[in-house]
Amino acid sequence: MSYGAARYEQIVAKLEAAGHRITPQRLCIVEALLASDRHPSAEEIFAQVRLISPTTSLATIYKTLDTLKSLGEVLEVESWDNRTHFDGLRPSPHPHIVCTGCGRIDDIDLQGVSALQSEAERVSGFKVDEQRLEFYGRCLKCQETTAANMA
Repeated sequence: MSYGAARYEQIVAKLEAAGHRITPQRLCIVEALLASDRHPSAEEIFAQVRLISPTTSLATIYKTLDTLKSLGEVLEVESWDNRTHFDGLRPSPHPHIVCTGCGRIDDIDLQGVSALQSEAERVSGFKVDEQRLEFYGRCLKCQETTAANMA
């Protein structure tokens, strides 16, 4: 079983265990979320789901994403475009890098994020419940496009 298929089964099992109905619309939303090679917005998921299930509303997309978030099965990622994007493949907190040119969002693995969280707790006295770490800049492709336009 591929990682995507295993992840799909994991999400469906978590929905069932929490007493949520497994509707065709929910399954389409989970499929669209996991099929994306990027971090899709609700609107992008909606566009994909409507190809298969034309009667699904944007409200259903948002409700399902909220349910998945409450179950710890999706991570919200803020973006420079003022839209929330969603990560269903890696729902635990981890850093992202966001291109301010094309909007691409990539996961990045950095050493020391847990140490940074521990240090934040130590100096503030807070108990950190969650963390978000996003870096913003321009991807290589956008840098090359900008350089080519300036030449």
